[in-house]
Order: sequence, then structure tokens, then C-alpha cells
Amino acid sequence: MNRAHRILAEWDRRTADTDARNPGEARRDDELRAPRVEVRTLKRERAQLQGRLDASGTAIAALHYDNAALRNELHGRGAVVTLNEQRAARTDIIGPC
Repeated sequence: MNRAHRILAEWDRRTADTDARNPGEARRDDELRAPRVEVRTLKRERAQLQGRLDASGTAIAALHYDNAALRNELHGRGAVVTLNEQRAARTDIIGPC
């Protein structure tokens, strides 16, 4: 039958013309249509959120690495002096304006 192209074409034409579903199957398919659309929508939203989560994780990892590098750099310099202390020390030496 696989080599009988005319018979297969006739079969396809005749089966396409008929509705092979019974009323129960048609009702079931109608009831499942809305949940299937909702599932597709939720899957799409989940994929988008997963992409955002992955991008956020990458950004956080890069910031953590930069923070660690800056801490190591500051650790080698010694004590950190705030600007207010520097300004106070400078005005004592120079005098009030």
C-alpha cells in the first residue's frame, strides 16, 4: 500500500472530508483548548523569567568578583580615611577660610 500513491491520495482525500471525532471527543477537545493556551502562555512567561534570572545571576557574579577585587586592592593600601577627616585636618593646618 505504501507504493500505491493513487490509493494513498484517495485515502487522504476521503479521510479529510470526515470528522473522525465523536461528540464526547469534540467536547473534551473544546474543554481542553483554554487550559492548553494557558499552559503555552505560562511556559513562554516562565522561559522569559528564567532568562532574566540567568542574566541577573551573571550580573551578580560579575559584581561580586569586582567587589572582591576592590577589597583586595584596598587591603593592600592600608587604612581608609574618610573625606571629612581629611577636610578637618586640612583646615587645621591652613586655617579657617
